[in-house]
Amino acid sequence: MKRVLLLVCIFLLMPFFSLYARDNVVFYQMGDRDPALWDGLKKYFTDKGYGVIVYKAANNIEQQIQNANKINREKATVFLAVELVPSEKEGIFVAMPQTQKGKGNILEIDEVPGAHGVDSEELAISIALPFNVKIKRLPLFVFLGIDMPGVFLKIDCPKDKTREMFNKMNEGLQKYFNRGEKDETERKSE
Repeated sequence: MKRVLLLVCIFLLMPFFSLYARDNVVFYQMGDRDPALWDGLKKYFTDKGYGVIVYKAANNIEQQIQNANKINREKATVFLAVELVPSEKEGIFVAMPQTQKGKGNILEIDEVPGAHGVDSEELAISIALPFNVKIKRLPLFVFLGIDMPGVFLKIDCPKDKTREMFNKMNEGLQKYFNRGEKDETERKSE
Protein backbone atom coordinates (compact mmCIF):
# COMPACT_ATOMS: atom_id res chain seq x y z
CA MET A 1 0.00 0.00 0.00
CA LYS A 2 2.86 2.38 0.86
CA ARG A 3 4.52 1.68 -2.47
CA VAL A 4 1.33 2.39 -4.37
CA LEU A 5 0.88 5.65 -2.47
CA LEU A 6 4.51 6.60 -3.16
CA LEU A 7 4.11 5.85 -6.88
CA VAL A 8 0.91 7.89 -7.04
CA CYS A 9 2.67 10.84 -5.35
CA ILE A 10 5.61 10.62 -7.73
CA PHE A 11 3.26 10.41 -10.71
CA LEU A 12 1.30 13.46 -9.53
CA LEU A 13 4.44 15.51 -8.85
CA MET A 14 6.25 14.55 -12.07
CA PRO A 15 4.88 17.50 -14.12
CA PHE A 16 6.29 19.93 -11.58
CA PHE A 17 9.76 18.43 -11.83
CA SER A 18 9.75 18.52 -15.61
CA LEU A 19 8.48 22.11 -15.62
CA TYR A 20 11.22 23.10 -13.22
CA ALA A 21 13.94 21.82 -15.55
CA ARG A 22 12.17 22.94 -18.71
CA ASP A 23 13.21 26.58 -18.70
CA ASN A 24 16.73 26.25 -17.32
CA VAL A 25 19.26 27.65 -19.76
CA VAL A 26 23.04 27.28 -19.76
CA PHE A 27 24.78 30.41 -21.04
CA TYR A 28 28.39 29.80 -22.07
CA GLN A 29 30.37 33.06 -22.01
CA MET A 30 32.40 33.45 -25.17
CA GLY A 31 34.90 36.14 -26.19
CA ASP A 32 35.55 39.24 -24.09
CA ARG A 33 33.20 39.20 -21.15
CA ASP A 34 31.71 42.68 -20.76
CA PRO A 35 30.43 42.56 -17.15
CA ALA A 36 27.64 45.11 -17.73
CA LEU A 37 26.20 43.20 -20.71
CA TRP A 38 26.43 39.86 -18.92
CA ASP A 39 24.85 41.23 -15.75
CA GLY A 40 22.04 42.62 -17.91
CA LEU A 41 21.55 39.27 -19.67
CA LYS A 42 21.48 37.31 -16.40
CA LYS A 43 19.06 39.76 -14.78
CA TYR A 44 16.79 39.88 -17.83
CA PHE A 45 16.39 36.10 -18.15
CA THR A 46 16.17 35.54 -14.38
CA ASP A 47 13.41 38.17 -14.21
CA LYS A 48 11.61 36.34 -17.03
CA GLY A 49 11.54 33.20 -14.86
CA TYR A 50 14.36 31.21 -16.42
CA GLY A 51 16.85 29.25 -14.41
CA VAL A 52 20.10 30.87 -15.56
CA ILE A 53 23.32 28.87 -15.36
CA VAL A 54 26.50 30.59 -16.56
CA TYR A 55 29.85 29.00 -17.44
CA LYS A 56 32.96 30.65 -18.82
CA ALA A 57 34.18 29.17 -22.10
CA ALA A 58 37.13 26.82 -22.07
CA ASN A 59 40.51 27.66 -23.57
CA ASN A 60 41.71 24.08 -24.04
CA ILE A 61 40.37 20.56 -24.57
CA GLU A 62 40.85 19.43 -20.95
CA GLN A 63 38.89 22.39 -19.62
CA GLN A 64 36.19 21.87 -22.27
CA ILE A 65 35.76 18.24 -21.19
CA GLN A 66 35.49 19.32 -17.53
CA ASN A 67 32.95 22.00 -18.43
CA ALA A 68 30.95 19.59 -20.60
CA ASN A 69 30.78 17.07 -17.76
CA LYS A 70 29.51 19.75 -15.35
CA ILE A 71 27.06 21.21 -17.87
CA ASN A 72 25.64 17.81 -18.75
CA ARG A 73 24.81 17.24 -15.06
CA GLU A 74 22.81 20.48 -14.90
CA LYS A 75 19.05 20.28 -15.08
CA ALA A 76 18.97 22.44 -18.19
CA THR A 77 17.11 22.21 -21.45
CA VAL A 78 19.28 24.23 -23.80
CA PHE A 79 22.88 25.37 -24.16
CA LEU A 80 23.55 28.84 -25.57
CA ALA A 81 27.16 29.71 -26.34
CA VAL A 82 26.95 33.51 -26.38
CA GLU A 83 29.41 36.21 -27.34
CA LEU A 84 28.07 39.61 -26.30
CA VAL A 85 29.86 42.40 -28.14
CA PRO A 86 29.30 46.07 -27.26
CA SER A 87 28.84 47.72 -30.63
CA GLU A 88 27.45 50.76 -32.41
CA LYS A 89 25.32 48.57 -34.70
CA GLU A 90 22.93 45.85 -33.63
CA GLY A 91 23.11 42.39 -35.16
CA ILE A 92 23.19 38.70 -34.42
CA PHE A 93 24.95 35.69 -35.88
CA VAL A 94 23.26 32.34 -35.18
CA ALA A 95 25.11 29.06 -35.72
CA MET A 96 24.40 25.50 -34.82
CA PRO A 97 26.97 22.74 -34.47
CA GLN A 98 27.85 20.83 -37.60
CA THR A 99 28.23 17.38 -36.14
CA GLN A 100 28.40 13.75 -37.06
CA LYS A 101 25.65 11.43 -35.95
CA GLY A 102 26.99 8.57 -33.84
CA LYS A 103 26.57 5.03 -35.05
CA GLY A 104 26.88 3.05 -31.83
CA ASN A 105 25.52 3.08 -28.32
CA ILE A 106 28.61 4.78 -26.96
CA LEU A 107 29.25 8.10 -28.65
CA GLU A 108 32.60 9.75 -29.19
CA ILE A 109 32.94 13.19 -27.61
CA ASP A 110 32.52 14.95 -30.97
CA GLU A 111 29.40 12.88 -31.77
CA VAL A 112 27.48 13.77 -28.56
CA PRO A 113 26.01 17.06 -29.92
CA GLY A 114 24.85 15.18 -33.03
CA ALA A 115 22.32 13.29 -30.90
CA HIS A 116 20.49 16.63 -30.55
CA GLY A 117 20.84 17.76 -34.16
CA VAL A 118 17.11 18.12 -34.87
CA ASP A 119 16.43 19.96 -31.60
CA SER A 120 19.47 22.20 -32.11
CA GLU A 121 18.20 23.12 -35.55
CA GLU A 122 14.73 23.92 -34.16
CA LEU A 123 16.35 26.03 -31.43
CA ALA A 124 18.52 27.89 -33.95
CA ILE A 125 15.55 28.58 -36.23
CA SER A 126 13.40 29.73 -33.30
CA ILE A 127 16.03 32.22 -32.16
CA ALA A 128 16.94 33.40 -35.67
CA LEU A 129 13.32 34.13 -36.73
CA PRO A 130 12.68 37.19 -34.51
CA PHE A 131 15.96 38.67 -35.77
CA ASN A 132 15.18 37.75 -39.40
CA VAL A 133 18.58 36.11 -39.95
CA LYS A 134 19.66 32.80 -41.42
CA ILE A 135 21.40 30.12 -39.41
CA LYS A 136 24.82 28.74 -40.23
CA ARG A 137 26.20 25.26 -39.56
CA LEU A 138 29.76 25.26 -38.28
CA PRO A 139 32.10 22.80 -36.56
CA LEU A 140 32.26 24.56 -33.19
CA PHE A 141 34.66 23.56 -30.41
CA VAL A 142 32.29 24.86 -27.70
CA PHE A 143 29.81 22.04 -28.37
CA LEU A 144 32.35 19.27 -27.87
CA GLY A 145 30.75 16.83 -25.40
CA ILE A 146 27.62 18.93 -24.77
CA ASP A 147 24.65 16.59 -24.39
CA MET A 148 21.71 18.96 -24.99
CA PRO A 149 20.39 21.08 -27.84
CA GLY A 150 22.53 24.15 -28.37
CA VAL A 151 23.38 27.10 -30.56
CA PHE A 152 26.10 29.73 -30.82
CA LEU A 153 25.04 33.39 -30.78
CA LYS A 154 27.29 36.36 -31.50
CA ILE A 155 25.31 39.41 -30.50
CA ASP A 156 26.46 42.89 -31.50
CA CYS A 157 24.58 45.12 -29.15
CA PRO A 158 24.46 48.88 -28.55
CA LYS A 159 24.13 49.58 -24.82
CA ASP A 160 20.74 51.26 -25.31
CA LYS A 161 19.31 48.31 -27.32
CA THR A 162 20.14 45.41 -25.00
CA ARG A 163 16.55 45.00 -23.82
CA GLU A 164 15.31 44.78 -27.44
CA MET A 165 17.93 42.14 -28.25
CA PHE A 166 17.09 40.13 -25.14
CA ASN A 167 13.35 40.43 -25.90
CA LYS A 168 13.94 38.86 -29.31
CA MET A 169 16.08 36.11 -27.78
CA ASN A 170 13.33 35.44 -25.25
CA GLU A 171 10.73 35.34 -28.03
CA GLY A 172 12.79 32.71 -29.85
CA LEU A 173 13.36 30.65 -26.70
CA GLN A 174 9.65 30.73 -25.88
CA LYS A 175 8.85 29.63 -29.43
CA TYR A 176 11.26 26.71 -28.98
CA PHE A 177 10.00 25.73 -25.51
CA ASN A 178 6.35 25.90 -26.58
CA ARG A 179 6.76 24.30 -30.03
CA GLY A 180 4.78 21.14 -29.17
CA GLU A 181 2.11 22.82 -27.07
CA LYS A 182 0.46 24.59 -30.03
CA ASP A 183 0.07 21.33 -31.95
CA GLU A 184 -1.36 19.63 -28.84
CA THR A 185 -3.87 22.48 -28.32
CA GLU A 186 -4.97 22.31 -31.98
CA ARG A 187 -5.51 18.53 -31.76
CA LYS A 188 -7.62 18.89 -28.61
CA SER A 189 -9.84 21.55 -30.21
CA GLU A 190 -10.64 19.37 -33.27
